[in-house]
Formats: sequence, structure tokens, C-alpha cells
Amino acid sequence: MSDSEERGAVAPPVIEEPHADPTGRTPTKRAQVRRLLEDRIDNDLHPGDAIPSERALVAALGVSRVTVRQAIADLVDVGRLERIHGKGTYVTGPRVDSQLHLTSFSREMKARGLLPETKVLAANQESAVPEVADRLRLPTGRTVIRVERLRLADGTPMAHEIGFYPAVLFPGLLEQRLDALYDVFANRYGLVVSSGSQTVLAEAADASHARILQIPRKAPLLVQERVTRCGETVMEFSTSWYRADRYRLHMRITPTGTLG
Repeated sequence: MSDSEERGAVAPPVIEEPHADPTGRTPTKRAQVRRLLEDRIDNDLHPGDAIPSERALVAALGVSRVTVRQAIADLVDVGRLERIHGKGTYVTGPRVDSQLHLTSFSREMKARGLLPETKVLAANQESAVPEVADRLRLPTGRTVIRVERLRLADGTPMAHEIGFYPAVLFPGLLEQRLDALYDVFANRYGLVVSSGSQTVLAEAADASHARILQIPRKAPLLVQERVTRCGETVMEFSTSWYRADRYRLHMRITPTGTLG
């Protein structure tokens, strides 16, 4: 049992034998445990806080471990809790509904009332491999700047991002702050993003993404590949791996032609 699981834990009330509610239906012990945990999440805990361990809940509530495990699984399934292997079960952080539009991560999080944070994991110059060169419209082997970042909202890891930028467009970029690149591009280099294209696909988290995003291996990810331009100049090719339990895409659909 980890220390974080029990720190600040307050025992919920003991589960009593089920009684019929006004509708005539009798809530199961599993449902009672689930409601008690939901009340605790809503009133006493914050995103990132650990809930008591299964053993502690069994002792406090007087129910079986199977009942506790099922109630927790229900809340994991609906996104209220998340399990982190080897650590415990935690209250989930923010979930973001995003439109498919061209904006920076920081602005998008602020627009939703969340505190954005960016951690630069790596930044260096390297020779462009064929895929990167093709996306940036450069000859293979041309020097590009690679920036790897972790994006967080209210302290919760949201996305792992790797971007490539033509070194010829951004001399001295590695000496700049890299947490808000679009602002640096505009203010220092006079290059403002004017258009872009984005592709979204699904992927399962490998060991590296699981470690960086603090999720289980094979957890679902939304992968966004983006190419951005200033006029006709391609200035960025980036890939972002978003936690599917924290990010949901919305798009407006309008008909073209005749609907059959």
C-alpha cells in the first residue's frame, strides 16, 4: 500500500444492508460504494489525489473486496478515477473538449479555464530524415530543429509533442524560451501562423508514451499530425500524442451536395 493512498484518508460511512429507494429499486452494495466514492471525489478530493486503497475501503465499509473493486472499476470506466500501475488509484484531472482549429495549446487550455504548463524534454539540431524533410518541403538531410515537449493542464499530463522546424527560418531558436513557440516565431522572427493542416489518428501507448504521460501501456491515444505555414512557407511539422481519457475532439459537419 503506498503512502499516497492513505495520506489524508477519511473513512466513509459503513455500508448498510440495501433498502429500496423511492422508485422501488434497491441499490446494490456496489452502487452504494460507488456513490460514496463519487461524493468523496466531488466534495473532499481534488484532481491527482489518491483514494484509499481497496484494503482500507473494505475495512471501512464492511463489504467484500470484489464489491469495492467493481465500484472503482465503474468510476474508472466513466473517467472519474484512473489507476496508475504500482502507485494506486487517483482522481482524474481535466478533460478537454477541443475543436479542430489552429491554435496553440496554451491558448486552448486558458480558453477552457485551465492552467497550461509546458516542460521542454529535449531540444537540438539534427538532419531531417525523409519524412520530416517531405513535410517541411526541404531536401533530405537539411538541418532542422527538433523540440520535444510535455503539455500539462492544471498539473495533469495531457500531451507529448515532438515538433520539427527549419533551422534556416529560426537561427538561434535553441537559445529562446521554447514553451510558447508560436509567440517566439511571431515576436522574434516575424513569422505568424496563417494556415495549416492536421490529421488525427488513434494509437495505443507504447512504453515511452506511457511513462511520459503517466498512463498504462496500450492506453488509447489521439495522435495529431500538424503542418503549419506562414503564407506559403512551411514552418512546422509536429506530432502530438494526446491522452484519449483527457481529450475529446469536436467538429462541425455541414453537408455538401445531396444527402442520400
